[in-house]
This record gives sequence, structure tokens and C-alpha cells, in this order.
Amino acid sequence: MRTLKILMIIMILFVALELSATKYAGEIFQIGAGVNNFALGNCGVTDINSSSLAYWNSALLTLVNKNRFELMHAEEYSGLLSYDTVSGIWGKTNKFSIVLTRIGVDNIPLTELENPDEPISGSNRPYKYGSVNNSDFVVYFGFARKLGNYNIGFTPKLAYRNLADENGVGFGADISTFFMLSEKTVLAVKLRDFFSTQILWGNGTHEIVNPSLDSEINHSFILPVLNRNSTAYLRTEIFAEGRNTSSSVAIGPLSLDYHLGYEVNLHSAINLYMGYDLTNFTSGLKLKIKNWDINYSFEYDNELENSHRVSVGLNL
Repeated sequence: MRTLKILMIIMILFVALELSATKYAGEIFQIGAGVNNFALGNCGVTDINSSSLAYWNSALLTLVNKNRFELMHAEEYSGLLSYDTVSGIWGKTNKFSIVLTRIGVDNIPLTELENPDEPISGSNRPYKYGSVNNSDFVVYFGFARKLGNYNIGFTPKLAYRNLADENGVGFGADISTFFMLSEKTVLAVKLRDFFSTQILWGNGTHEIVNPSLDSEINHSFILPVLNRNSTAYLRTEIFAEGRNTSSSVAIGPLSLDYHLGYEVNLHSAINLYMGYDLTNFTSGLKLKIKNWDINYSFEYDNELENSHRVSVGLNL
């Protein structure tokens, strides 16, 4: 009953906030983190095993015993976009998490016509006179505290954006919690950008990222026949930006996107992942070698190009 009341309060606060955001301004904060979470269809708000809890849900740090570190590299859309992260969880009594990300589109050619006063033709071809790089750097700091019977996560985040000749900085924060509905079922809720994340550009432009509600539930069970441990995930994101046809479900200014994930422990050293991320199928594999993890994930995209992510993790 208390859980239901808290969820209702979060929803009321979310809906009551002013719906004046710059649409899609917060996309740099929504690309996800972690190879295994990518393979799970971008589920991770309830994933205690993620090394990127500062991104997903800092409240889960209260359940972490070991220190973890992960280096990830991703090639999205046949290498057009690169995505790299450094993630870490450490501490003795109280755990702290950090996730540093870089999203980049490099070597974008700049062209002009040989004769700019004439239309393009076989004798007036464009030529490359230079190139620019677009990159976004975002760092997430994860903290967790127990307040009575509740675990609360707080994630301040900072961003630096470099798009061609324009630079900008952003700052905001997420707040999160989780509930153990049973020994095998976890529900988590995150209010992302809860005080409206601000992005300030050097040219004077001011973008606002409205709060969004991120919720997820997972359930662990024994896979029949194979008799192996497995976990199913369902994640939903609710935005207040009027996304309409670009979302899975839209009702007025509100829209909903959903993600599905499934994880099975095939062997003490092998985990298999699969998922559904908005419109695309994902899959992945983890190999455990002593204290090391080698992770790979793949996303099939029938409209754009496929994406690959690889990482190396260390557990101490």
C-alpha cells in the first residue's frame, strides 16, 4: 500500500510539472549505458548486476557488495556514431558510482562547389575543404542512502556539447528508488531530470529537458527443461513532450516507450541476453573469466544499420 502511494505521488508531481521542454533535447541522456543492458533491450533500472548504476538507478548501490569497473566501446550504424563509456562502482561502507560517456560523430565532411555561383553539375562538382566533429560528453555521479525503509538514489549529471562551431553545457539530476515486491520480483522507479535539466549554448540558446518517468519490473525464475536461473525485464518510459508518432503509445502531450529483456545463466561462466528495444531486436553474451567479464551485444535494425557494443569488466 505504501508503494502504491509513493508511485501515485511521483505520477502527480510528474504530470503537474510545466510541459514546456525543448522536444528531444534530452536524447543525449537516453542512449543507455552498459553492454549487457543494451543487449536486454535497454533495460537496466532494476539490474543490480550493471556496472553503470549511476546511469540506471543509483538506489541499487545499497545492494552492491563488490567493486566493479567497465570499459565499453560501441559502433552504431556501421560506425557512423561511436559511443564510449567508463563506468565504476566502489566504496566500503557506502558505494559510489560514476559513468562517463562520449557520443561522437567524427570527420563530418564540409563541402562547397567549385563555382558557388553556378548550380551543381558534372563540371561543377562539390569538393571537400574540411571536416568537423560532433561530440557530447556526459558524466553521471551516483549516490544512494537508506531513508527508513526506503532506498533513495540521487544522480547529478553534467554535459558538454560540441556540435560543429557551437558549444553548450548542461546540468541536471535524476532521483530513483526500488521496491522488493518479493524475493524474486523487483520494481524500480526513476524520475529523470526531476528539476528540468538545463542546456545552455554559447550562442545564447537555452534548451530545457522536461522530467520523464522511467519504471521497470523484473522477475527471476528457473527456466524449465534447462533448469537454469533466468530473469525477465519490462521497462517503460513516459515523456511529456508531445512525441506522437515517434513513440510506442501517445495520449495528448504524454507518450510511452517500452523495452523488453531476458537474461539466462547458461553456465557458471556464460550469460545469454536478448531483448526488444522500441522497434529493434537485441542480443548479447557475457563470458566470465575469473574476475574479468567480456561482454558483447548486437542490435538488429532493418531501417538503419546494425549496432555492436563490446566491453571489458573487472570485479573486485
